[in-house]
Amino acid sequence: IPSILVSSRINNDKKEPETVPATECTTEPVTEETTGEMTTSESTTGKQNNVKPNTTAKPITTKKQTTTKKVTTTKKVTTTKKVTTTKKTTTAPKKLTTAQIINNYNAAVNKVISSKAGYSKTRSTKLNKLDAGALSNMGVVKDAVSGFLGVGDKTYTNAKGKSEFMSTAGLKAADVKSASYTLSGGKYTYTLVLNNGSSYADSASKKNNSPVDRSGILVGTGDKSAFDHKCAANLYTAINNTDGASVKSVRESSSNVKCVAVVNASNGRLERLTVSFDFAVTLTNTKYVVTIKNAGGSASTSVKYSGFKF
Repeated sequence: IPSILVSSRINNDKKEPETVPATECTTEPVTEETTGEMTTSESTTGKQNNVKPNTTAKPITTKKQTTTKKVTTTKKVTTTKKVTTTKKTTTAPKKLTTAQIINNYNAAVNKVISSKAGYSKTRSTKLNKLDAGALSNMGVVKDAVSGFLGVGDKTYTNAKGKSEFMSTAGLKAADVKSASYTLSGGKYTYTLVLNNGSSYADSASKKNNSPVDRSGILVGTGDKSAFDHKCAANLYTAINNTDGASVKSVRESSSNVKCVAVVNASNGRLERLTVSFDFAVTLTNTKYVVTIKNAGGSASTSVKYSGFKF
């Protein structure tokens, strides 16, 4: 039991004695409390030690930046390079069908006419055979028949802004025996082999089924020296309109017809055209100076167009 010191002071004023608690009893507990605070301070430092490893462990999350390596998925953008392959498929020309070749050929020839492009034309016709019996040796007969057939070389120039020496092309599938093409240097070369044709004319009727007449070369009715192919009706008119000449009937046939057109692939413009064919003519009861019961001849023609100016 702590003792209480009592001091009695009796002063001159005669006051009652003071009671003062001893400080010795409180000093020891105070020291114990201070040591308790020391332990709490140590525990806080211990917490600091625990926090530091946690904070330093957070750099592990930086290792998760390996997810940024997944940006390598952007390398999959190389799949966009495959788009270039699709471009190749879209730009690469598809194989043309026979119908497309015929249509492209017709369109190229007709563009010359509609544009009134300038060009030059050369036609060469070679007489292969003249059948008029003994009269074949007569120069006048030979010249007459050759003239009717258009034997020789002719050159024509079509000025730009005009359309004089070509006819509209209108070939059909039934006219074409075979059709092929090549593509080189930005140019299509279309090759069409046409079916044989025939025509007949007399005073009562005139018939013509000649695919070559639908190829674009110059053809027409009546008689015109510039015509590149003369069917039976043309020859019938020419002979009967010649002074001192007449013919009862004319039969004509064409064969080995070939058309070769070079066309610019980017704009469809015709650059060159060659149409070649053979033809044969039989004249019945022809009269020219002398009367020839049956006369005929065969020839080969080549018509070339070039120097187009659109």
